[in-house]
Amino acid sequence: MDQRLDALTNRAGELEAEIAVLVDQDVVAVMTGTEPANSDKILRLTQDINIINNARERLRATD
Repeated sequence: MDQRLDALTNRAGELEAEIAVLVDQDVVAVMTGTEPANSDKILRLTQDINIINNARERLRATD
């Protein structure tokens, strides 16, 4: 079970890093007067993180 928790934690970290990059890109886009293009992907990745967090909580609860 520890391996699954570690894998989920690592994946959540990867997604958070990807979201940070996408947010930075959208901020630059807005500051330069262009349309931000990553909103949908940021939303989807955020939902993925929520799913992962729920899975982690459930795994911990079964411990």
